[in-house]
Amino acid sequence: MLSSPGALRRDSAAASSPVQYHHHYPSPRIPPPAETHRKHHHRAPDESPRLPPIQSFPEPPRNLKQHDGHDPHSPASSRKHYRDDRVPDAPQRTYSLPSAKRPLPAEPAPHSSPRETRTSPQGQHSSPRAPPPHSPPSPDDLPPGWVKQYDPVSQRHFYVDTAVPRSTWSHPYRDEQYLREHAPRRRDKPQIVRRHSSATSPPVIKAPLQQTDGQPPRKKLRVVPAAAANSPEIRPVSSAQDDITRELELLLRRDFSFPGKYCHAATTASAANPGLTVKGIGILGLPLSERDARLVQAVISESTSDKRPVGNVWELDAKDVECGNPAWTTYLEEIVLKDIWKKLSPHCSRPRLELQSLLLWEATVDILEYECTVNPARKTAEFGTIHVILPSLYTGGHVQLSFAGCSENYDLSATSSFSTSFIAWYHGVDCLIKPVESGRRLALSYRLVAIDDQRPQLPTMPEKLGELKRFLRQWSDIQEYEPDAAPSIIAYPLQHEYRDNDLRADTLKLEDRHRVIHLKFVCDELGFQLGLATLDDHLIGTADEASTTRDGQGRPRMLRVNTRRLTIKEVFDFDGVALPGLTKLELKESDLVKSVLAAESAPDLVVYDAKDPHVIEFHHYRTVVVLYERRRTVEALLHTRKASYALERLYNVDRQAPSPVERKIVAYVVSSLYRQQPYNFTAQTALAEIALGWNDCKMWVDTVRSTCSHGSLISALESIRWLDAWKQFSFPEIRESIEYCWTTKGVRKCLEFFIEVDEEALLSLEPESKRDGVLRWLTELLLKSLDTMQHLEREMAPLFIALIRKKGITFFWSVVIGPVNRIPNAYDFWVEFLRSVHAARPECVKSDEDAQIFEGLVDEGLGATLSDFSLIVRSGDISLRHRRLSEIIDLCLSIRRLDMCRRVLFLTVPRDHGSDWIPDIMSPLYVPPLRRTLRDHSMEVYHKPFCDFFRAVIGAYLHHVLGPFQGKMRNITGSCNVCAALDEFVLSPKLRQAHFVGAKTHTAHLQTHLTGTSDILSFYPITDPGVVGGNVLIVNKEQNPDKDVPWLSRKDRAIEFLGTIGDFPTIERVMGTRYNDVLLALEGKGHFIHLEDGSRVGNQMPGRGIAIHHLVQGRWMATSLTDAGS
Repeated sequence: MLSSPGALRRDSAAASSPVQYHHHYPSPRIPPPAETHRKHHHRAPDESPRLPPIQSFPEPPRNLKQHDGHDPHSPASSRKHYRDDRVPDAPQRTYSLPSAKRPLPAEPAPHSSPRETRTSPQGQHSSPRAPPPHSPPSPDDLPPGWVKQYDPVSQRHFYVDTAVPRSTWSHPYRDEQYLREHAPRRRDKPQIVRRHSSATSPPVIKAPLQQTDGQPPRKKLRVVPAAAANSPEIRPVSSAQDDITRELELLLRRDFSFPGKYCHAATTASAANPGLTVKGIGILGLPLSERDARLVQAVISESTSDKRPVGNVWELDAKDVECGNPAWTTYLEEIVLKDIWKKLSPHCSRPRLELQSLLLWEATVDILEYECTVNPARKTAEFGTIHVILPSLYTGGHVQLSFAGCSENYDLSATSSFSTSFIAWYHGVDCLIKPVESGRRLALSYRLVAIDDQRPQLPTMPEKLGELKRFLRQWSDIQEYEPDAAPSIIAYPLQHEYRDNDLRADTLKLEDRHRVIHLKFVCDELGFQLGLATLDDHLIGTADEASTTRDGQGRPRMLRVNTRRLTIKEVFDFDGVALPGLTKLELKESDLVKSVLAAESAPDLVVYDAKDPHVIEFHHYRTVVVLYERRRTVEALLHTRKASYALERLYNVDRQAPSPVERKIVAYVVSSLYRQQPYNFTAQTALAEIALGWNDCKMWVDTVRSTCSHGSLISALESIRWLDAWKQFSFPEIRESIEYCWTTKGVRKCLEFFIEVDEEALLSLEPESKRDGVLRWLTELLLKSLDTMQHLEREMAPLFIALIRKKGITFFWSVVIGPVNRIPNAYDFWVEFLRSVHAARPECVKSDEDAQIFEGLVDEGLGATLSDFSLIVRSGDISLRHRRLSEIIDLCLSIRRLDMCRRVLFLTVPRDHGSDWIPDIMSPLYVPPLRRTLRDHSMEVYHKPFCDFFRAVIGAYLHHVLGPFQGKMRNITGSCNVCAALDEFVLSPKLRQAHFVGAKTHTAHLQTHLTGTSDILSFYPITDPGVVGGNVLIVNKEQNPDKDVPWLSRKDRAIEFLGTIGDFPTIERVMGTRYNDVLLALEGKGHFIHLEDGSRVGNQMPGRGIAIHHLVQGRWMATSLTDAGS
């Protein structure tokens, strides 16, 4: 069973065996055991326990904590056991103190172990000890190396292991550490330790001590079987909550598996007439008439010496009564006996009936109850009684049956006139029949007799009910001392299943009814609530799609369970009435007694969608008994309904005088705010108001610290009434919570708060001497927020402008600009900020100093903008580069900073104006948007400083894109190796004329190749006696740009590009003195040469070189080159 100090203090007399607190310490450093004096006073909380002086074997313990006023040396059969909270490294020991709260039992309850009494040399004192495993060992029966010492202070013995050294109060053969370390030796002495089954021995509490931060150790309770506490092989348990539900399962399994009922009643409207015949009267008519009733009374008076009935009941022996109708016997056998047999003793053979007597109740002035309890006899086959109530008109006469604290009341008078009823009960069940209020009731009394040796009998319940009581008390105490170690509610599955509309006590079957009625009796006595409910065990798992095993509807089996949900829709009491508030409960697995696993039974409902074949859901509906302590109803509902229940109760909490229950509810809501999604702002406001009403600063701080990041900071602080809290609790008490809220909301919302907050209202809350400190605090909060910024968005620019308007540009320059300027990649923010701050210049600049700060602020913003733009230029993202170029130029023109335009423009221009620039120049996002931006600001491309940029653009295009005119040349000599030099001349871009010097026959061969090339070449021969061979063939290249189609296409594209910059007069103003070179380049008469600074200008015309060829080894070869003008 479960135990805790509170349970032992409250119910030590009810325990069947003393509960031990075994203390597990780290490796002991003090040889003798430590204990406190057994004085009749309480030690003060701040009084340090006195440790014994260290000798060869230091003297045993002192300063025993006294918890009650009883004599600690008086013998008793029931003891309290307390643990030593003094030193964390003391050895294991068990202390026993006499109970002071309840009268001690006369003798030990079952399963209690014999106690050992020690006698000290200085006097006789009964010293209770922990229950030995078997028989107490002899004081001289010690293991090797152990000695027995005596403590004169506590007047008791202790034992010392000289080999370690280690001391303990317990005898070595009962010391848990010794038994664990010497398990083989324990097997040599089987009489010392006796194993007990956890199913028959109550568990004990293991309470290890842990010292943390110098504070008294907190009790950590866990449940182990009682036998394991005395065994050296103690196995750790999974969790205390699992132990509690497991223990309840074991308790309700032992002797609660009685399959029958201890009583049963029913009414049948079609019963046969018994043909009741009474000696001296004859057949009695039914319903019973007044005349026949008086005749029966007269016969009974004559046959007995008593002239008056006993308890208003007339009884006639069975020998004077006879049932003459054969159908009556059949009715008894087939209807009555069969029904009773199924209800009372289905596990035994069918019994038989023996008629005992005829009973007649009448209404009299004497109100007497008739007790018909029959004690069970061991040497008889009789085990029960049946009253068959024959048709008779009466009222009252309720039958009250009770057993083991459970009671049943039957009122059969409503249909008594024309119906036959019967009621049966076991011998040993207390039976009390209330007086008949009017009329008369006639009944036949039968005995139930077993027909074989298997005689049905009721289980012996007092002991088991005592165990249940101890369990409930100890469960209650664990909830008191260790709330996290015990479930606040337990669900126990019943053997059978019931529909929701049948969930009441009278519909329960066999074992279920037996368990529940006894459990309810104990719960009612100890203040626990019992209810009936249908549990939905919902399993969500992965479907085994690969398996060929399918059910009748083609659904696969569940491969594994991913999620398990335990829900209860509604809880009913034993009358079938829904318990208020117990709806939509969500249980944990540790709340459920695992008597039947869901995976072991077929599901009641399967949810499977072929569109989502990976998931399958099983629903197992199980009828459960819900159990919780009435005084902890709030905890149970908070555990199962969680925030929904707490919020329902929160808004009705007394704002002035809270009760403990209301404090629990509020504490739960505060803790749940941290994890609620979405965040409940209404609950936070209510909690803040409650905290102010209760004057609870800690609760208000906890409420504030639950603030989420959503919503504005100013509205959040107003909802929690921060100014009222400031006034009520003082600034130092709420400062950290406000800072936490500030940090949670983020920079943007903090800026909004800093702008909107009424500083005058804040300063009015503090004396004048502390107001400067409040202003510094606000500034520090702003700086902390700015230091946390990682990004600057465009949308934040208006906030900073508003901050400048409120606090001034000097404050912004000295406080804000530093953290803001360090944030990279803030291009969009700075563009928007510079535009906005320029528009707000008249409001911001009030003096020359402000003007200087303003210009410095603009320079900082432009510097940050150009820094980000230079990164974009180097990144190679052409479209983004061009878009931002136009934006920055637009910004500079807007804020009248033309000096920055040249710097921005030439950031996009390569230093050598090379061909790498051509993709930018030809992009439609480069020049056209820039020209539109200039026109929007009434600027032209020939204005400074833009003309230099556009001059560079035009020059680079003419040089690299248009290029020089070169006619279309081709090979004309074919495969003739002698005249290959002629092709070399034709294809050379630098040669305009070629002279071939040689004999006439050789030049004539060349002319054969030149025939038909008049479109590209012209030639004529001359005679010159002064040269070798006397003949010279002169060949000239003939090229006309106006007839070259490729050149004309390039020219048109160049003119179109120039048109994107402006018309020719505009181009002339841009190019200045180089405009003529532009025209020559467009006419194909020169190649435009572009220089970056424009200091060296010129136009390189096509080459006019002359190549002179001679025959060398039978082939024409160029022997010299000369200029045409030389």
